[in-house]
Amino acid sequence: MVQAPLRMRQGFREEGGVTLEGLLECTDSVCGATYPVMEGVPVVLKDVGSWWRQARAAMSSVRSTVPGIHEYFDTLEGDGPSGIDGKSQLGTYMDFHYGEFVDPPPAPNPASGASNRSYWENVVTMARPAAGERYPRSIDLGCSVGRFTFEMAKFSDLAVGLDLDYGKVSAAARTQRGRRIAYERRERGRLFRSVEGPYDAPQNVLFLVGDALDPPFPAESFDLVGALNLLDNVVVPLVLLGQMDALLREGGILILGTPYEWRTEIADPAEWLEAEDLDTPALLRRIFEGSTLHRTGFRYSIEREIEDVPWGLRGHSRRWTYFVSHVMKTRKEGGRRCPLRDE
Repeated sequence: MVQAPLRMRQGFREEGGVTLEGLLECTDSVCGATYPVMEGVPVVLKDVGSWWRQARAAMSSVRSTVPGIHEYFDTLEGDGPSGIDGKSQLGTYMDFHYGEFVDPPPAPNPASGASNRSYWENVVTMARPAAGERYPRSIDLGCSVGRFTFEMAKFSDLAVGLDLDYGKVSAAARTQRGRRIAYERRERGRLFRSVEGPYDAPQNVLFLVGDALDPPFPAESFDLVGALNLLDNVVVPLVLLGQMDALLREGGILILGTPYEWRTEIADPAEWLEAEDLDTPALLRRIFEGSTLHRTGFRYSIEREIEDVPWGLRGHSRRWTYFVSHVMKTRKEGGRRCPLRDE
């Protein structure tokens, strides 16, 4: 999508040498595109205006000095439904990613009797390279509030976290800058409790607002590509697989973890990756190994799988949503590039 390198056109606010608000511009005079930086997060999309009109209603926790936005955010932070819902959702995902690091930690998931710690241990172990090795560049597609991106950064020279949800990405960027976790956990109704804790967030991380179905990077830019709980949250799941394949260099590692919570409000059932005689894990194995959907050109070896990795989202003290993910580690063996990428 981005046709030339970007440079800072104008910085409005900085902190510790980091531009928190400003404008990026394309260095190619023909391109002429301009992208905003908000709370230290670049928004690199083809149509920033359309994204803003859709995303701003969820930004109840964001502060900005851009004229007209500050007043809007102040309004959202009242006791109305938008403020409560936005704060509750952010707290739910912060608990899932960082609950084990804060005081007090969330209570164990009553559906499983366990915390989410084992989920993160499993996916991080799967992504970790052999002893003494590092990935030059990694990307976490659908990074949410950033836990997996930070974990990738521990064994990468550079880790990129990309997500369409500005509120969650900006929370990840704040965690990185402050090296501390702080958010509000919903207990009941209007009652929220502040929780916080230290977190030594790696600094070799770049967070971006961007579209995983149209990522702003050239082909074969990354050595590790991950997507956790994203495949069933995009309009065309097969295109996501194609974009992951396009971003990954030959010999690179692809990590995919999904509970396959297909929903008609997100994707048409015709796009769901399953067949009458095959569930999604079986179909994905055939896709990656190149034994079905040959036009994708996929050639991967499956290095490891875990069929059932439980995890849960805490809504409030009396509500948990329980999931079980299938997690795969595959290695790109080569072959022609996937034709699904829009170049």
